[in-house]
Amino acid sequence: MKAYEQILAKQTEWARNNGIDLIGSKGDRGRPAYTRNLDDNLYKPLNPRTERSFREGDGSELTGTQAKMQAVHSSSALSVNIFQFWDSFSKAHLIARSCGFCYRTTQVSQRISFEVKYPISDSFGFSPNIDVVIENTPASKYKVYAIECKFTEAYGGRVHSGLKEKYLDLEIW
Repeated sequence: MKAYEQILAKQTEWARNNGIDLIGSKGDRGRPAYTRNLDDNLYKPLNPRTERSFREGDGSELTGTQAKMQAVHSSSALSVNIFQFWDSFSKAHLIARSCGFCYRTTQVSQRISFEVKYPISDSFGFSPNIDVVIENTPASKYKVYAIECKFTEAYGGRVHSGLKEKYLDLEIW
């Protein structure tokens, strides 16, 4: 069994073991890998600030008949399930340390945000959305820690050609 199929099988098993009914990406059509309700795919429901961030982002994670975040293999659900918990208790500094971004004694991380837009250049038609951003105090050497979450993307059949040359040719680098 290929890695992608194994991950989907494990996630489907998780849903079944927790009494969560799965449906296809088009309801009764498509592979049954989507929860009927978004909250079934999240450890805790989206808090209002996190939900607003995803609605303002460009990824359409919360729209459609079955939102992308309802997929058991959703990277955005992964980001919420890991990081929203720490932000809800104002413990961004603990997760920043656990990720290895700073020393154990450092407490500069203040809050966690999702789907934050970061402009690269006026020459691009849109600004990329960073999955998770840990925001630090103004006095910190690093203003933010940025995290891009991937769940099954590396294991699917899609070929990726790497970072496009136009991103590397910018004078800002």
